[in-house]
Amino acid sequence: MSWIKRHRWLSAFLIAAVLLLSWRQYDRHFTPERWAETDISHRGKLVSSLLKQYDGLVGMTQAEVEKLLGADTDGMQVQETFYPDRSSEKTPMLVYAAGGRPWAMFPEYLYVYLKDGRVTEAKIVAD
Repeated sequence: MSWIKRHRWLSAFLIAAVLLLSWRQYDRHFTPERWAETDISHRGKLVSSLLKQYDGLVGMTQAEVEKLLGADTDGMQVQETFYPDRSSEKTPMLVYAAGGRPWAMFPEYLYVYLKDGRVTEAKIVAD
């Protein structure tokens, strides 16, 4: 007890630091309710937690993703990949605005790629 009394400023600082770090972790924890309540420009802080909790969304159906995150930004999107033999492949995807990470210089989006109605990959892309 005498150590705490002698170092009360250091003790107060350490307690404040622990509380701040705890709040930051809580503030970044994904829940569907928090996703719905958070402004689109600040959802980026939830994306890492979302991808970790749901194993990158891989294997989920489109309906499950839409139930979890709501309708995507602009309706169903398609990514077209062109190959050297002049063929192409169209991959359907869902796109969600995911801005708000402090170090992001450009708008960010969560791209959820689908094949046969199931998620094959989800990643954050800066636009």
